[in-house]
Amino acid sequence: MVVQAAIPLLVEIGPSVTTLQIARAAGISEPTIFRAFTDKNELLAACLAHVSDPGHVVQALEAIEPTTPLPERLVAVIETIRAQGERTGAVANAVRLAGAARPRSHESMSEEERDRLSESRNSSYASLHAAVAAVFEPDADALRLPVEDVATLVLAVVMALGRGGSWDTGIASITTDGLADLILHGITTHHPPSAAAPSPGD
Repeated sequence: MVVQAAIPLLVEIGPSVTTLQIARAAGISEPTIFRAFTDKNELLAACLAHVSDPGHVVQALEAIEPTTPLPERLVAVIETIRAQGERTGAVANAVRLAGAARPRSHESMSEEERDRLSESRNSSYASLHAAVAAVFEPDADALRLPVEDVATLVLAVVMALGRGGSWDTGIASITTDGLADLILHGITTHHPPSAAAPSPGD
């Protein structure tokens, strides 16, 4: 309850958010926070662990109504992934600026620890990938690529662009609708089938 109340405040206010503000948002007294957490930094670390859990975004993807039109489902997928990325980025930045404990560097880990981290990341991506593929499964026959490949493409594009759309903040961002249209229709005004695309009946 405390972590869930703290995350929106971290996104909105940043590292300057106080435990009193968090307590009020959670509907508890400030001393109650310190029965569960040693200090504010421990609470912030718990918030980062919570938003980094892929289970939340997978659950949101699974809630997308499969009977809605494909363009609407694609928009929902993009918005879900972007929103999760924004929350995670904002909380991670707040934790960093607050000087709270951060994950150990890759170089400081043992080989066994690096293997566990890699396995965890691969597992997280696999669950996210499966959830995205499931969103497109109802339209598998209408897609030029297998749903697994579509999921890979969507995740690669959305994760690369995020919300800003570029590394240069002077370049206009790409809206969710615009990105969905780009993925659905490409960049040309006409859409002849690619030479690599399977012909109907193949």
